[in-house]
Amino acid sequence: MLKLVTKNLLSVVLFSFFLFNIQLMAQANTVELRDGTGTLLANYASITEAYSAIPATVTQAYLIEILPAYDGSSETFPIQLTVREGASATNTITIRPKAGNSGEQIVAAVTTNPVILFNDADFVILDGRPGGVGDTADLVIENTLTSGSSSNTINFINGATNNEVKYCFTKNHTQTTAGPRNIFFSTSASNASGNSDNLIYKCKIMGGRSTIGTSGTTASPNSNNVVLDCEIFDFGYAGLWILGATNNFTIEGCQIYQTTGISSTIVSGIITGTSGLGIINIKKNKIFDLQSSATGTSSIRGIYVTPGTGSTYNIENNFISMMLDNGPISSYNGIQIIGSNSHTSNIYYNSVRIGGVHSTGGTAGSVVSSGILKSNSGANTVYNQINNICINERTGGPGGFHVGSAITSLTGTLNVNYNCYSSRDGTYGYNAAWGSSAYNILSDYKTAADPNEGNSLFKSVNFVSYTDLHLTGTSISDVDLTALPIAGITEDIDGQLRHSVTPYKGADEADAPIPVELTNFSATVSNSSVTLHWSTATETNSKGFEIERNMLTNGGKEISEWKKIGFVSGNGTSTELNNYSFTDNSLASGNYSYRLKQIDFDGSFAYYWLNETVEVSTPVEFALLQNYPNPFNPVTKIKYAVSIRQYTTLKVYNILGREVATLVNEYQAAGNYEVKFDASNLSSGVYFYKLQSGNFVQTKKLLLMK
Repeated sequence: MLKLVTKNLLSVVLFSFFLFNIQLMAQANTVELRDGTGTLLANYASITEAYSAIPATVTQAYLIEILPAYDGSSETFPIQLTVREGASATNTITIRPKAGNSGEQIVAAVTTNPVILFNDADFVILDGRPGGVGDTADLVIENTLTSGSSSNTINFINGATNNEVKYCFTKNHTQTTAGPRNIFFSTSASNASGNSDNLIYKCKIMGGRSTIGTSGTTASPNSNNVVLDCEIFDFGYAGLWILGATNNFTIEGCQIYQTTGISSTIVSGIITGTSGLGIINIKKNKIFDLQSSATGTSSIRGIYVTPGTGSTYNIENNFISMMLDNGPISSYNGIQIIGSNSHTSNIYYNSVRIGGVHSTGGTAGSVVSSGILKSNSGANTVYNQINNICINERTGGPGGFHVGSAITSLTGTLNVNYNCYSSRDGTYGYNAAWGSSAYNILSDYKTAADPNEGNSLFKSVNFVSYTDLHLTGTSISDVDLTALPIAGITEDIDGQLRHSVTPYKGADEADAPIPVELTNFSATVSNSSVTLHWSTATETNSKGFEIERNMLTNGGKEISEWKKIGFVSGNGTSTELNNYSFTDNSLASGNYSYRLKQIDFDGSFAYYWLNETVEVSTPVEFALLQNYPNPFNPVTKIKYAVSIRQYTTLKVYNILGREVATLVNEYQAAGNYEVKFDASNLSSGVYFYKLQSGNFVQTKKLLLMK
């Protein structure tokens, strides 16, 4: 019996030893190192060991592939990726899961360091796709700690340049801890290049107090880093935070959102500080559902810019949708430009939608929510806000008002035009604010903003959904949404080509073109006549243009109905430039507005407004002008001026002094007038026409020649 037990025990020991050796062998061969031709050089137990085996000076590319048996148990964290001399765009080092190894994870709890550290590394590619094939962020890189000010997931430090992190799913759980970032471009005290020219591409980036942060060294700033086509979500403070010594940063094509609120009194999709210098590009991003669970008053903003002196911000083609209630709110803004540093802001083609119900917070008489808010007071700031759509549907108060756009600081050079604004709340809502005043009447706003905003309008817009700000419904082919072409911006948020002559306002270039592409609409005044000029670049099925006129008060308010005063035929379907004109004669003095009603052969129509008020001035004195043509046969025109309201007559006499025609016989207001004299029933000869208005009397001679 004892012999049998001993034998069985020996079998168990041998079997256990066999399993243990299998495990050791598996861990010892969980990472492969290959050369640039794909030839296997060696197997290692960790990424760290495989990377360390790469020569200090490289003359070819290297590939580190992670096998399915890898579990990170042999790693020393952080995984340090250090400098290799000779690294270049050709001599790269790529780290990725091996083909077929889907769902691989690099997971650790690292308190004072990241999981992966690019330490002076150059031309290292961290590719999350198994075998480098596909378009899914597959490899998970995760720091499981929930605290620690430096508990990042990936760091770039000490001059890490030209590296790529792509198709990775990086996770961080420090949303409620001040300091940590999921991906962090850090300092570079010992390397003048900074952590520069790096690319984060097609990654899912979840969590962190800030999901992506950049704070370089003043003498060696981080420059030219790009975050492209990433999904950035569930952060505590910011999706992207440019907080120090950063030049020329680009974030483009990203989705930035939250699925749950964190207890933070400040939440920003993108936030930049005064150390963001050079050119900062914020383009084609979708920012939505920003939220906070803080019980105190919060400030929530889509893009929040405190520019550095001399910097340029290109904020173009973004969707920003902030439609949640979010409890007590002190400020709730889509795009906000603050501070006092002189800089250039180019805010072009953005679609911003603000919504929810405001409960408490804010300051009475001030802006509490807006699509775009400019309060930057830089004396030499150049501020361009063109072709944006800002729809504010937020309701409730008190505690401030809700506006589509607010330009509260008028310092600097302003170029604000071709925008579309709207606000919904009847008590606390205003379509736009200029300086210290807010407006719901477009003409009043244009007067206040002059010479800016001459082509902007107040109008609601139809979007696909709360978070999808593509145009739909009646906003498709809406001529009111015709924008001003801007050189260099040829695509919309989806990469769709914009029309070269009549693009749409906002970030979406709708599929259906605007039917008649009006390239010019202007007016000239001569005495009591107004001549309208307009041009079209293309026309589709265009029957023609009805010309309509309305009279305005001195304050710009309409005092009459729109009146049809003429019609000009169109050119059907045309892709050539066509020029048109129409003259409106014999107008009394006053202010007028004009519009064109473009009509298609199928009966559909669209309006185009003249974006200026036409003033026909009051004559300073009575006058009778020579008729034209003269001599005439049989029709001529006579112009005259009345300086004050008087009973006025204009009569024609033959050479014997007998009256042969009465052209005017009525009270007339001050103004310039023109009448037609038809002498078809008279014989050739000399005639006289006499104007009498009050005490003014004047006679001139005309010659009829048949």
